[in-house]
Amino acid sequence: MQTVRSIMTADPISVHPDAKIWEAANTMLDCGFSGLPVIDNDEQVLGVISESDFLRRGELRSQASPGMWRRLFSSRGALAEDYAKAFGKEVSEVMSSPAITVEPWITVEDAANLMGDRGIKRLPVVENNKLVGIVTRADIIRTLIRQMSASAVDRIDADIKAGLEAEYDRQRWGDTITVAVDATVVTLEGRVLDAREKTAARVAAENTLGVTKVIDQILVVGLPEMPVSPPGF
Repeated sequence: MQTVRSIMTADPISVHPDAKIWEAANTMLDCGFSGLPVIDNDEQVLGVISESDFLRRGELRSQASPGMWRRLFSSRGALAEDYAKAFGKEVSEVMSSPAITVEPWITVEDAANLMGDRGIKRLPVVENNKLVGIVTRADIIRTLIRQMSASAVDRIDADIKAGLEAEYDRQRWGDTITVAVDATVVTLEGRVLDAREKTAARVAAENTLGVTKVIDQILVVGLPEMPVSPPGF
């Protein structure tokens, strides 16, 4: 099965926990990213900072005001964390930590399930406790599209082959022709006795729905010449 290593972005752009949040925001905007892994000097992942961490900010007056139930039932630590995220100036004060990470050998399916279960958009990939890549929902979607496209082409190829072979079975001249189909390209092989059979076989292939190209490798072998009897016999 396909692993995360095969689809991840290697050596991803990251940010240091001591960086200012505006520096992280500028990096995300410049690179078109919605989030960045946060790593220390040893390249160990400490957390992730993402667009959602900038939505509840004191500067925007968009920080969430804790309601009565949250004030009653949330711990002092949780309320303090909310405050730090709203007014913190450094990445370490705002990032989500600890980060949910994966190793490069896990399957793409497992990574997709983890993203869905945890409601996250990206997973730092770590090996020997160091950041080696990042995999995102977009990476998963691209992989899915490639797999679906390949399956669709395989299905079309099978339909073309079955349809063309059925047509040859209906024709007296088609019983010596073999058909191969790859990505909607048809290859015809076999031996016929008459060049007109070769032409008819190619025409049948060209008129089969879905065919984009025909490679004609049919050989015309002709009938063996009959020996001519000398006069008087």
